[in-house]
Amino acid sequence: MELRHLKYFIIVAEKLHFGKAAAQLKMAQPPLSQQIKKLESELDVLLFFRTKRQVELTEAGEVFLERAYQILNNVEAASEEARRVHRGEVGDLILGFTGTAAFDGLSHILEIFREKFPNVNVILRQLPSAEQVKALHEGEIHLGLLVPPVESKWLNLEMFREVPFIVALPKTHHLVKQGAPIEVSDLVNESFIMTPRNIGSSYYDSIISLCYHAGFSPKICQEAHELQTIVALVSSGVGVALVPKPMQFFKTDGIVYFELKKSFTTVKTALAWHKDNNSPIVQPFLEVIKQSINPH
Repeated sequence: MELRHLKYFIIVAEKLHFGKAAAQLKMAQPPLSQQIKKLESELDVLLFFRTKRQVELTEAGEVFLERAYQILNNVEAASEEARRVHRGEVGDLILGFTGTAAFDGLSHILEIFREKFPNVNVILRQLPSAEQVKALHEGEIHLGLLVPPVESKWLNLEMFREVPFIVALPKTHHLVKQGAPIEVSDLVNESFIMTPRNIGSSYYDSIISLCYHAGFSPKICQEAHELQTIVALVSSGVGVALVPKPMQFFKTDGIVYFELKKSFTTVKTALAWHKDNNSPIVQPFLEVIKQSINPH
């Protein structure tokens, strides 16, 4: 039995006239009658009562008609779902991101993406850049928002953002009274809270370079993996921190953010994905990212 046989049967059942059904199907009546007889023979049941004047469904035909509708509807639904998966409109998208990205337009991008692709489930995983690279290689995430450079010939990179550093100070810090902007050299005697180098060498080295050009090497009193943790430690008075500018949107009591004077060192964020990743969901997300970077 083929799907076309079900379609033939449904048209005849709706028209209750072989001539009219054949005309709608754009075929001759004798071949249509033969196909219906073949279907009845295969099912070993009579689907229609036929007389010279009329055609009627048998009781078995009425039951089969109901099931035939269901089968064709299910086939069409399955076909449409397959097409949507192929277009990247359905499924799971696993996105890795750094703490910076969470405050640098990620929520807006997700809002746009979910509006365009409501049937794609975006799974977020906050990971340091080094762990994102590993996860991309192992196929644990589809895309990563990370801090370059990335030493891997297997990954594609698309620049996302470039933002300056700012300084996070405890609210009671003496430099707060001085006001913005603050010279990096003003931090020479401060205790710094930083992320370990092994989870993001570029980010770590940028801060070291920033301090070096201001004439000192930062005294690191505490390391923490997440920027949110670093900010919380600053608010507790443990030390100061240089953080990407978008972190100023992470509001917490006991902390003040200030811009840095004459600071040209920036933090770059890039979108990374494996070259062998053929998931159709990846491309639509890349397009949304590109549109957010270049809206016109």
